Amino acid sequence: MQSHKFSGGKVHDAMIKEFDVGLQTRGHNVLRIKLQSSHYTCPVSDQTLGLCFILILTLIMASISQNIYEQWMSMSDADLTIGHIEDLKQAHDDLWIAAACVDRILDSVTLQRALLEAGLLRTAAAVERSKDVVAGSAHEIISEESHDALVGHFCVTTADAQLCYLRSILLQRLDRLNTFSEMQKEAPLVEEDVEDTEAGEESEAEVEIEDDWDDPWAEEPAKKPILAPPPTKPLQIPFSLRTFLVNDLLWLACQLASEEWFSSLRVLLDRHGSYLWSFRLTILDSIPEHVHPSEYQQIALKFDFPSYKELEPSFNPWRTEVDFSESEIFRRASRDSKVEFSFPLINAPPSSAEQQQSLDADAFATWYKNRANKIIASTGLVDNALDLIQYGASQGIPGLDELGEELSLLSRLVYDTPNSGDITEDWTLTRWYTLDPPAVVRAYLSHSAPDSLANDISRLVLPYLYVLEARSERAGLPDPDLPNRLLYDFILSSRLGLAASVFDASKPTLPVAQRIVKREEDLVCLALSCLYGSGSLDEWPTMSRIFECLPAWDHPRMEDNEEDVVDTTIASLGTFVTPSTTRPHISPAELMCFFKPLHISSLSKALDILDVHLEAGEIFSRWSVPAPLRWFLQSYNDAKEQRAWANRMARRAGGVQDQLSLVADWEWLLEDMLKLTGKSETGVKNAFGYLSDDEIFRIFLGGLLSAGSESCFLHSYQTSSLILCQNLTLPVVYSIQRGINCLWILRPWKKL
Repeated sequence: MQSHKFSGGKVHDAMIKEFDVGLQTRGHNVLRIKLQSSHYTCPVSDQTLGLCFILILTLIMASISQNIYEQWMSMSDADLTIGHIEDLKQAHDDLWIAAACVDRILDSVTLQRALLEAGLLRTAAAVERSKDVVAGSAHEIISEESHDALVGHFCVTTADAQLCYLRSILLQRLDRLNTFSEMQKEAPLVEEDVEDTEAGEESEAEVEIEDDWDDPWAEEPAKKPILAPPPTKPLQIPFSLRTFLVNDLLWLACQLASEEWFSSLRVLLDRHGSYLWSFRLTILDSIPEHVHPSEYQQIALKFDFPSYKELEPSFNPWRTEVDFSESEIFRRASRDSKVEFSFPLINAPPSSAEQQQSLDADAFATWYKNRANKIIASTGLVDNALDLIQYGASQGIPGLDELGEELSLLSRLVYDTPNSGDITEDWTLTRWYTLDPPAVVRAYLSHSAPDSLANDISRLVLPYLYVLEARSERAGLPDPDLPNRLLYDFILSSRLGLAASVFDASKPTLPVAQRIVKREEDLVCLALSCLYGSGSLDEWPTMSRIFECLPAWDHPRMEDNEEDVVDTTIASLGTFVTPSTTRPHISPAELMCFFKPLHISSLSKALDILDVHLEAGEIFSRWSVPAPLRWFLQSYNDAKEQRAWANRMARRAGGVQDQLSLVADWEWLLEDMLKLTGKSETGVKNAFGYLSDDEIFRIFLGGLLSAGSESCFLHSYQTSSLILCQNLTLPVVYSIQRGINCLWILRPWKKL
């Protein structure tokens, strides 16, 4: 017997262990086959022997492929190895292998790359056959004849159409896999966790060194080793490789933007920009508003100033040439052949033609403005919005310089103004635009304290006022007095405590450049308006502080008509401040309109008048009969009003709230009342200028009697210390005598 044996080694442990093919000759040919556990024998002739061998080999390969398919389908992703992928290549069905490579998606970069390469290898032949059908026509330009030929080929050989389609999916995934690997390299580094034991050893070493240092006889300690920087590791990308391969690129890009992975997003845009660029605005809108613009500047919109439109970036795809399976030729033919595909394309070409076009200058500026508004409205981070607009303006985008100017002023309001600690105000551009200039000035200084007001005006308000002046000049409507007018309006509307701080910072002794109010005449007008327009009754030290900040002008005195000038000035002032039905109260701003046109000599006289009135106001306040400063103007020529206030002063001093039990107290009251009569050295009538000394003494005695102080009254009669005026008239003496008689008559009734 003659035997011929063909043996095949191990294909895979779980597949065919071995196979034997033998030819036995016993007068005739008998073919013996051992395939796994089965045995087959059959007689053959010499003519069909070769054909039998081919048949047997085909059966063997089919059996091998069948086992590969079964094992591949039962294999889990966790158990898959490179060896399994190599075994997959042994199967003979190209379509099944390509579909298996598309169907299985792994999280391992190495395994996924091997799987994709295996699938691409088995689709190459189908692409070549399809390219031969179109007879070498260009991919983008094809004749109808070649198109019909390719459609006919796909109708007959649908496997080639499906293989080409699967190849396009595999190529896209391979590109994404390469992108994912590059994105991992751009991942930020973080410190790895340090073991507690290592930290303990370091602390013990430090203690030992310190102990040795304290011992003067100890050996010189070894130098402390320089600690190496802590080990770092890259962060994990926000999604897995599996997710990255199957999801839409737009969703992935928006996810990276929302997670602030801008370096990885830049790689994604660079490699897949041909698809993602049309959705650039959507991606940028996914960036959280709290992120500083400098962090995503590398992916921000770029403006090309020469062309006055958006600069379209250049992209760096993985493949510069389009594969046949991705060409328009294949898409048309596969669509017309009506071949069904089981797997959808990962990314279809963008359909929005509007977004594919470059933005013009207006659209560019609109996006930056909307982004700035969105940042402020959602986060309140005006500095982020300002930096974004400044970046856009640096590229020459029109319309952003004005917005940057507004944001700069708003940022001063938000970040540089003093606050009370309880910040409840939300500032937005919409609210900012609703404010007029006086409201902006008040907002800047709304939380300023008296000791910081002058500095706040210099660093916050004055720059804003200069911006307004520059704007009016650019608009062709110059208004050089605008800064002073707005500043003066704020001073006039402020309470006296704040206004005093401004006057302190505007003293004539300071250099002009350092003063808040530069002109001395304006300073005097402001002081007169604030003081006479104030209704305060208890801020006399503050009023005196304001007066001390005013200039002391030395003008020649006009002896002949000086008194007439003073009377005329006070009379006109008194008339102006007198309330009426149409104007019940005069405001400091209205008084400023009165004082502003006055000559410096008239202002000097007004200061003399103010000096007298302040002294009188302090005296009134001392004896609990305070009056606003404008009262002294209104009662200047009104003897009746002066007499009524003198009676009130004499009787209020001895009232329940102000008990004067000592003779010295009553003497002090009489001195003050007499001081308010007559005129000052500058010719200004005092508060009781229309009352004589006799009348004041009579009013004083009336107040003394109404208080019921016998000892003080008798003391005034028996001694002359109380009577300061030695030339009393006879009616006054009679008044004193009648008062004494009344006291003796009423004394028994008081005892009862």
